[in-house]
Amino acid sequence: MKIKYLINEALNVDEIIEVFNSVGWSKNKKNIVKAFENSFYILAYNNDELIGFARAISDYEYYTGVYDVIIKPKYQGQGIGKKMVDTIVKEFQGTYIFLTYTSGNREFYKKCGFKDNNKAMWIPKGEKNEI
Repeated sequence: MKIKYLINEALNVDEIIEVFNSVGWSKNKKNIVKAFENSFYILAYNNDELIGFARAISDYEYYTGVYDVIIKPKYQGQGIGKKMVDTIVKEFQGTYIFLTYTSGNREFYKKCGFKDNNKAMWIPKGEKNEI
C-alpha cells in the first residue's frame, strides 16, 4: 500500500464527511468546508480513496493548533496519522503547537512528541460564557 499525501489540495466534501463518519463523528458539510478553507491541511489517499486527514490553524509566529487528525479505522495503526502530525510539526516548527484530543488518543499524541500541559483551558463550543 502506497499512501499519497496532499497538502491544501482541492476538497471533496463527501469524502471528508465519509472519513468523519467512519470514526463516529458527525459534521455539517457547509461548516467543515469553511473549517478546511481556513486551515493548513493534509489529505491521505490510498489509490483514489481518501483514508484520512489532519489540519492545523496557525498564526505562523507564535501558536499553532492541531485539529481533526482522523484515519479510517481499517487504516489506523500504520503510521499514517503520525506522518501527517510530523508534517504539521515540521511546517510550524518554532511555534507553540497545541491540541486537544478525544478519549483514547492520548498515547498516540505522546508518540508524536506532545506533552501534557496543566496550564490550558477552553470554553467548549456551544457553552455560554457568562461574563
